[in-house]
Amino acid sequence: MPSRTVSILVSLLALCLLAAPGHGQSASGVIAAPELAPNTGTNTRPLSLADAIALGVQNNLGVEVNRYTPYVAQYESEAAWGAYNPLFESQVQYGRQREQNGFVTNQPTKSEQIGGEIGLTALIPYWGGALTLDFDGNKRQTTNPIERLSPEYNSGVTLGLNAPLLRGLVWNEPWTQVKISRLGYESQVDNFTTSVMNTVFSIVNDYWVLVARQEEVRVAEKSLESNQALLEQTRVQYDVGVVSKVEVIQAEAGVANSEFNLILARNDYMNSQDQLIASVLGTQLQSTTTLLFSPTDNPAYTKAPPVDLEEAVATAFKLRPELAAAYKQIETGEVSLRFAENQRLPQLDVNVRYRTLGTTGQPNSTQFPLFPPGTCPDNTPEPCNQGNFGDTFGYYYDRGGPDEVSAMALISIPLGNTTARKNVSKARIQLRQSKSQITRLKQEIIVSVRRAARGLLASAQGVEAAERRRIAAEEQLRAEQIRLEHGESTPFDVLQRERDLVDAESQKIGALRAYRVSQATLQREEGTILNDRNVVIDQVRALD
Repeated sequence: MPSRTVSILVSLLALCLLAAPGHGQSASGVIAAPELAPNTGTNTRPLSLADAIALGVQNNLGVEVNRYTPYVAQYESEAAWGAYNPLFESQVQYGRQREQNGFVTNQPTKSEQIGGEIGLTALIPYWGGALTLDFDGNKRQTTNPIERLSPEYNSGVTLGLNAPLLRGLVWNEPWTQVKISRLGYESQVDNFTTSVMNTVFSIVNDYWVLVARQEEVRVAEKSLESNQALLEQTRVQYDVGVVSKVEVIQAEAGVANSEFNLILARNDYMNSQDQLIASVLGTQLQSTTTLLFSPTDNPAYTKAPPVDLEEAVATAFKLRPELAAAYKQIETGEVSLRFAENQRLPQLDVNVRYRTLGTTGQPNSTQFPLFPPGTCPDNTPEPCNQGNFGDTFGYYYDRGGPDEVSAMALISIPLGNTTARKNVSKARIQLRQSKSQITRLKQEIIVSVRRAARGLLASAQGVEAAERRRIAAEEQLRAEQIRLEHGESTPFDVLQRERDLVDAESQKIGALRAYRVSQATLQREEGTILNDRNVVIDQVRALD
């Protein structure tokens, strides 16, 4: 019988065997666990990359933890303004005095006084001075005959200003803390933006890894089916005496190897599922989770435009939050330096006070007759300063009433001033360090942008090369299968070509994944990944 006729009969017999029940089982009787197959879960959910990112920035545990840090810094910044809240103070006092031998009369005298004071003190933002407004009042009752009024009521209002002219002018501790805490808050927002960028990039990477793992499972299943068909065909050929037992064993080894690769591929696929679920849904991944994501985005290759490195680096310098946070560090250093330099100056403070007074009361029944009847010490007619406590307020508006004005200057010059001088030196060194870090960070950004642009170009070329290899391997396998049908090849050679095709397809899958990840890498390095993925950082920061 001609070899062509034998091959046709063998092929027909193999097809019959393939259609028989039980097809798909390996020579050893082992079938890969069906629960590891893609999209066989009880809860399969289609998922696009855009949806994965939108869910991830809401549920990702890393984002959830970092979301609170800017709010903590914001409250610290707002708390720094608390130094300028007015301070209310009050005090009440009571005193009693008794003398055995009073003045002039040589008689025992007794005096009692009760009074109090309330006031407001407030620091002046920026300038560093302090304003005070005090009200005080007291009642004094005595049996001393030289006192004209008993009880006597006194009250007064005092307005004061304390202003630094050298140390503490502008660059005082409260105002410095306000500026530093504000810069700290803005820096934390930049740090949070950095963490969100990293999270979005991680989700993109996890998504394309899952797509790749799913494709690898498909390739492994296809390889297993082909090798099983080859095994059945080889067995038929062995039964009719066309091939030897060795070639059947080789075909069985090929099936076993395909089963092993499929088991690994499915295991990697499920691990990728867990990773993406954790990145996208956070705490919704539980020990009993049966959810499976079915990616809907196609990783098909679309050639990207060439990268303008100069423009890419300029964009990175403008948008990278790490660089913005580093600039905030420089501003913080400049504020600290100015504060330290101010603290080297001598202290020269001016304190100005204005006080208006009022006094009333009732004539002292035990008063010694120092003045003629009907006259007061100031020769005004009776009644003289008579009234209750409320009557003291009228004297505040009397142009001729009693008042006090005082001004005082305080100067303090520390000898040596070692602490202040060393703090200035330290602040200067720290500022230079921050500026050096900016230079280093810019250099790192240049390197990373160049690397990302080069990686994108290389991955694009890798996709094209992998596709050419896949087409060639597919054609070689087809040719080898035809040769086997004509008796000009062996199952071993077909298995080798099958492995070459699987390797080529896996390489193509990896190249596509690398290309998509390289695109996201360039977006991350340029600082455009949030804009490109439609992520609004203020919405991500918002607390529920």
